[in-house]
Amino acid sequence: MMEARADFLHRPHLRLTVPDVLKSRLAAIGIASGVLGGIVLALPLLLWDWANGQHSALEYPMAVSAWLFGLNHFEQNGYVAWAIVVGALFLALYYALSGLAFAAIADRVYRVRTLLGSLALGALWSFFSWMTFWYMILPIAREGAPFKLTAAGLWVAPNWIWILGYTVFGLATGLAYWALGHQKAEAPARHMTGTAAAARS
Repeated sequence: MMEARADFLHRPHLRLTVPDVLKSRLAAIGIASGVLGGIVLALPLLLWDWANGQHSALEYPMAVSAWLFGLNHFEQNGYVAWAIVVGALFLALYYALSGLAFAAIADRVYRVRTLLGSLALGALWSFFSWMTFWYMILPIAREGAPFKLTAAGLWVAPNWIWILGYTVFGLATGLAYWALGHQKAEAPARHMTGTAAAARS
């Protein structure tokens, strides 16, 4: 009996399958959390630009393309269709990578399991993401234009809108991480039980 149990626990497919499920689940939660947080980040920018007569509502994704490929692809009070689409794709990738990093830190470093812990880490993530974006990434090209006001005279929104956006970004990412993780908390256990039952049969 003991030999059969030891043989069952050391079967290769069990050692490989369970960690893979955990990793893929964590990655899915991280990507979804980051994208949801990014949508929340974009809302204050979209609403401010929409309410301001000198701006257009979709300047945020358009600014991404302009920052990458040239300010001539940005319209202060208009739309450049391809720049909006390409910029939105880059933003989705940025949010997904941010969510992956957040999930890895939350799960592997701090072992966050509670709502309060997720929100606390989200608040720290807000500050870290803002500082990284505003002071490390943006200065790489065009002095940060058109995300922030420079000599070029093009800008998406005032600084306080960006700060608000990144504040809710981290909190929304943390909340989404907790909600998605809490919802699927029993999935790995169910998978392990199903695998064990299949192996016995």
